[in-house]
Amino acid sequence: MAVETRTVIRDVSASLKALIKANVPELNDDSYITFGSPSDVDSATMTLSLCLYYLTESHSMRNSERERIPGTNQLFDPPSYLDLYYLMTPYAKDRDTELLILGKLFQLFHEHAVLSGDDLKGNLAVCGNEHIRISYNNLSLQDIKQLWEVFPGKPAKLSLSYLVSAVRMPAEKIITFPLITEDPTLKYYDLKTHTNLSQKNT
Repeated sequence: MAVETRTVIRDVSASLKALIKANVPELNDDSYITFGSPSDVDSATMTLSLCLYYLTESHSMRNSERERIPGTNQLFDPPSYLDLYYLMTPYAKDRDTELLILGKLFQLFHEHAVLSGDDLKGNLAVCGNEHIRISYNNLSLQDIKQLWEVFPGKPAKLSLSYLVSAVRMPAEKIITFPLITEDPTLKYYDLKTHTNLSQKNT
């Protein structure tokens, strides 16, 4: 059965949510964590806005190659790799609780800076994501001002920003090349460049 590769962005958010629920007692219920932006939050209730506010192609992984489907003369297009930027903003009835949550989130991602193994929810693992790094994103005051301007009606609050990278999204497009010989070193060729694809992908 084909793997649904286009769920990986949603699956990263689900993985972060599960990790927070398991490690921050104040946020141990599904209703306490939302993927909505601060604009969507009812600030009168206990809520963590786990907002994916920006994503981009990962520059460090742009030169990946096509991947051969084992035992066939077919190739997947190169996978794409994404950098995901999250803003984590706690809302509680009192400021002390908000500061407590911020401290626990910072400690959690300092000590648990990689999603791997059971941390990976949905299709992340089967899509080739073995380790996904969580890095603190140090925003300048100007960055913070510009970011909060996109949340109408919400005053800026103390928040944490994290970069989750690199997230692998396999291609679904398949290219078929003619099978020209049984010699395993000369099996598949790129007809435009006459490149021996078997040697690249073994």
